[in-house]
Amino acid sequence: MKKTLLFTLALIAVGCAVSDSVGRDGDARTTGRLVIAGGGLQADNSAVYQSVVDARAGDGPLCVVPTASSEPAASMERAVATLTGYGGVGSVKGLLISTEDPSQAQDSSVVAEVRTCSGFFFTGGSQSRIVDVFLPGGDTTEAYRALWQRWQEGAVVSGSSAGAAMMSRVMISGGSSADAVTHGVRLPDGDGVRIREGMGFFESGMLDQHFLARGRIGRILVSVLQEDSPQIGLGIDENTALVVDGDSAWVVGASGVVVVDGRSVQRTGPHRGLGLRISLVGAGDLLDLKTLTVQRERTKNPVPVTEASIELPEDPFARWAFLHLMVALASSSTREATFALSEASLRVVEDEGFSASMTGPTGGVEGTPAGFSAGPFKVDLLQGSARN
Repeated sequence: MKKTLLFTLALIAVGCAVSDSVGRDGDARTTGRLVIAGGGLQADNSAVYQSVVDARAGDGPLCVVPTASSEPAASMERAVATLTGYGGVGSVKGLLISTEDPSQAQDSSVVAEVRTCSGFFFTGGSQSRIVDVFLPGGDTTEAYRALWQRWQEGAVVSGSSAGAAMMSRVMISGGSSADAVTHGVRLPDGDGVRIREGMGFFESGMLDQHFLARGRIGRILVSVLQEDSPQIGLGIDENTALVVDGDSAWVVGASGVVVVDGRSVQRTGPHRGLGLRISLVGAGDLLDLKTLTVQRERTKNPVPVTEASIELPEDPFARWAFLHLMVALASSSTREATFALSEASLRVVEDEGFSASMTGPTGGVEGTPAGFSAGPFKVDLLQGSARN
């Protein structure tokens, strides 16, 4: 497993792109769409669900895979019902592959079902359950190979929460932001942020979910700072999805996607560094996965800037705190904020070329502007504490 993970990390480090990358069999491939939802996905979020339904390939059903769930049958039934509302009666079916009977991933009848699917939707739960069933000990199963083949043939692969986190070649499997900043990365267990091999569909960096809602900025910063980890991280907020077609991606849903770029970071110690760059890509914005350039939705307007002082959150890793911090910096003349953490300091400053835009002043999550986009910010995570 360790050798497999090191190979995986090396693959990402050279910057493989989705549309011209290499599969596990070594062959060049073209692929279907990815719809990567950050969890907390509401049944009325038509923008996300329609992105899945519209990308089906072939006449077969869209297959719901509940492997991540601790109650797979119930999870599967709920997702089938929701997706049927968008795809139509008979367009969706469940594919009950679970940790209760991991041998299903080698069962010829199950594999035959996988080959008929026009697309796949992985439910939430624990992303490690998905990997443990489809890639036990780092070895591919027949179900994984069939799933991979269907994706190569153009079938959509989608998922929410754990069904999103599992998509990258190296995935974040647990740990809080506070533990990550204090302890760094642990492979695969222990204190700190935990990373392990993922399913390998998304090759442009690591993925995280429930991102702004659960204050996960710290753990993705630390993960990106590791020299043998992917240098790019994407944190997808709740009720929001990153839709990936080849090297292009766009954001749909209620909130945004935080892009963390560590390619030019100056590392100053274990899980510490200067010069991480962060942008919040809002709903409607386009993201080039090769260059990380953002094209904002054309109808958005600049966020007005006032001279009012801002009130910093006590804990930048609290629920929604980092989103409110970005909004506060973008809408005031204050350009930077510094936080004293356990054994570290976190500095966030508007970087060169900074701008912020919105669809409207209200209507976003947690009372923020609708369609809020902002960046780039420069972020430093340093040893020792600092006070505002």
